[in-house]
Amino acid sequence: MLDKILAFTEAVAAFFLLLVAALTFSNVCIRYLFDTQIPDWFDFSKQFQSIAILWGIALTTYRGSHICVDILWEHSNRAWKRRIDLFATATTLALLAPMAWMIWVMVGNMGTEATSDLRIPLRYFYIVAATGAVAAAILAAKRILGLYADSEARAADATETTHG
Repeated sequence: MLDKILAFTEAVAAFFLLLVAALTFSNVCIRYLFDTQIPDWFDFSKQFQSIAILWGIALTTYRGSHICVDILWEHSNRAWKRRIDLFATATTLALLAPMAWMIWVMVGNMGTEATSDLRIPLRYFYIVAATGAVAAAILAAKRILGLYADSEARAADATETTHG
């Protein structure tokens, strides 16, 4: 089940990133060929990019595959690596959970904000982005539980090995 959720999350992030690229490419072509532009292309590209980023954060948080410099982590033993991962993921969750909450608060307080040309309500885009932020917080919590369970299992194995 988790694999399906991760695949869906990855598909959403990839789809909206593809939309940003396709929209930008199409607008550039139309602008140079026909001396006009796609209505609201800039608003759409900003909204699609924010959705792609928030859904992407969900994946990278769960997988622990974000781009970073891990000098201390690389030189640590397995137990310390797990502790560092737990601390880093807990810190990430501590930032993501309030961010997800605040994005939903923004959705609730949006009023009638809309795109400039087509007047499409921005609320719809914010809802999809907020859902991605919630997914990021949930997957961070799931990663913490997985890391903690793995450390508990390893401790139990070590105890059994020394006393067995």
